Amino acid sequence: MAQEPFPEKLIFDENDLPPNSGWSMRRILAALEAGTVPEDFRRFFDRDPERTTPQESGLVVAPADGILELRRREGRAAEFVVHLRLTDVHVQRVPLAGTVVSVRSEGSGFFYPDQEGYWGGVQTATAIDSAAGVYVVRQITTLLTRRIESYLRPGTPATTGQRLGRIRLGSTVVLELPGRWEPLCRDGQKTVAGETPLARLIAA
Repeated sequence: MAQEPFPEKLIFDENDLPPNSGWSMRRILAALEAGTVPEDFRRFFDRDPERTTPQESGLVVAPADGILELRRREGRAAEFVVHLRLTDVHVQRVPLAGTVVSVRSEGSGFFYPDQEGYWGGVQTATAIDSAAGVYVVRQITTLLTRRIESYLRPGTPATTGQRLGRIRLGSTVVLELPGRWEPLCRDGQKTVAGETPLARLIAA
């Protein structure tokens, strides 16, 4: 994958570099809250590079760029949780080919990720019927991220790696995957939407 341009260095600690040599996290968060995001950063944030999706039957790829968390909760499908960082591409992609069953707005309220109630906050749940059964991709908002776009429509086919949608300045994407599969990823791994293999389906 080609290196994506970044107009300035993003500084997480303002003591790292002299003043005016980059964007501090404090400056970016303040700009988001005030609605005055610099235009050059907005162009960088809105980038949508092409991706090369592996062409292997039964392969599940990452739905989003970010850091992966693997979760299994009793009685529920396995969850691949991708935490998007400010510098990640914020376009989501279809993890496994199938037919779109539904695209629903769910939840209520806006929260920071570490707040109680976050997982039940406003989100878009896209259900796709696939070789693994019906799986769900959840795009979850935050207190600063309240706009979700979906590019899919119920009843239409979806191919692996196809653009699924976008979270504007958004935070978390969850893939709920049923069935039997072989893991191809690890907790804490960096993922690239449409490219990073997460699992391989195991035939029944």
